[in-house]
Amino acid sequence: MSSTAQVEKRTPLYDSQVELAARFGDFYGWEMAHSYTDATEEHLRVRGGVGLIDLAFHGAIRVGGKEGAQFLHGLVTNDVKSLVRGKGMRAAFLTGHGKVRALSRILGFGDEYLIINDPQTHEKIFKYVFPFTYAGDFKAEDVTDDYRILSVQGPKSLLVMKEICFEPVPQLEAHSWVETIIAGHHVLVARADHSGDMGFDIFVQLAGLKDVWDFILLKGSFHSISLTGLQAMETLRIEAGRPVWGIDVDENNMMLESGLADAVSFTKGCYTGQEAVAMATYRGHVSKKISGLVIEGDRVPARGDKILKDGKETGHITSAIKSPSLGKVIALALLKYGFFDPGTTLEVTTIERTSQASVVELPFYKAT
Repeated sequence: MSSTAQVEKRTPLYDSQVELAARFGDFYGWEMAHSYTDATEEHLRVRGGVGLIDLAFHGAIRVGGKEGAQFLHGLVTNDVKSLVRGKGMRAAFLTGHGKVRALSRILGFGDEYLIINDPQTHEKIFKYVFPFTYAGDFKAEDVTDDYRILSVQGPKSLLVMKEICFEPVPQLEAHSWVETIIAGHHVLVARADHSGDMGFDIFVQLAGLKDVWDFILLKGSFHSISLTGLQAMETLRIEAGRPVWGIDVDENNMMLESGLADAVSFTKGCYTGQEAVAMATYRGHVSKKISGLVIEGDRVPARGDKILKDGKETGHITSAIKSPSLGKVIALALLKYGFFDPGTTLEVTTIERTSQASVVELPFYKAT
């Protein structure tokens, strides 16, 4: 896509990426780099080395105030009050009935918090959070332009980070972060394994985004860094078993159906949607869950295709690809209780054919 007539926004790196022969596509109203070469080759270069991905369409909200921790703690599924500076966590915003409004990350800054949102949910979450500023000493500000994201993913990502960062990046747990300087700009570097391999998100102000992008490509060339478009990022995340809001889960799904147990604290006390999460927990199981399927043959099913067992509908496909790493057709699927145990055999039915499938444990791809 080359025209902005069909999209609302465009990556700030558009001109630079045009010079790099990027092909563009519409991603949640943003014109972003779809691919630079062949998407399968880009995928495999990340798996075997390291790739640079433009994620500047993500949104950021800064939350603070004397009651900031209390308010935010009551709005999300995870234990915000336990976050200290330099740590982060996955969390979700739920409806009052426990359905998923959004999947987010939250980084701790001591007396403030940074909420990182996907582009498809950012404006919705800001409109949801901001009215609480009228209820007490709670502040919420859209700071997206202060935290544009570039991501370095793959088993050689730490080598690239050592090349580009002014100070060495220490060993970081998932979602933990440090401050450093890249290309003369103060940045925040957070551990973010989006692809299932080691990875890092670099948060940089909009004014420094191109400088940091160019510097990563320059220094990353020592480790054969690959330009990676969002088409390859999609196949990488499916292999990693990572559900995406609006594709695999949405406001029709209960939180525990997402399979993201690390985004939920079962001991933190009350929050919006907590009763529904507690009921599913006490029951001992959810009625359906995002699960992994390996499907026989080469035909990739479409989102929404039905899954059967002995003629009875047991679920549907949410994401499916021919896996570049595994050489098999794989899918994320929302399966009913009783059918999501690994080893369960099912049938995936499309207009043209029915294919045999087996339930497997997620993730499909495990880093060595």
